[in-house]
Amino acid sequence: MSLIGKAQSEKTQPNPDGGSKIVKLYPNPATTIINFVIDQHNNDHLYDLIVYNFLGKKIDQLKGVGNRTSVNLDNYYNGLYIFQLRDQRGNLIESGKFNVVK
Repeated sequence: MSLIGKAQSEKTQPNPDGGSKIVKLYPNPATTIINFVIDQHNNDHLYDLIVYNFLGKKIDQLKGVGNRTSVNLDNYYNGLYIFQLRDQRGNLIESGKFNVVK
């Protein structure tokens, strides 16, 4: 294998800083509560979790989230929501979506 091929294959391996998903959420679709689990190698990081409706309006923001958090969906309507996980500097770590069904 050439050095270029080796470097490219090393880039495709999952790592926490890019490419691989670190957020797992369940249940999806959710009705009353949704749980976020942040799979991180360094457990002392805190993140901000921001939730938007499908029109892009900010619905919720949780600051200082650790490796597990739950979001109460009492004030959420049926539909698709987008979440963003950001570090304390505001850099986007990961985004995804979940569905609320009531």
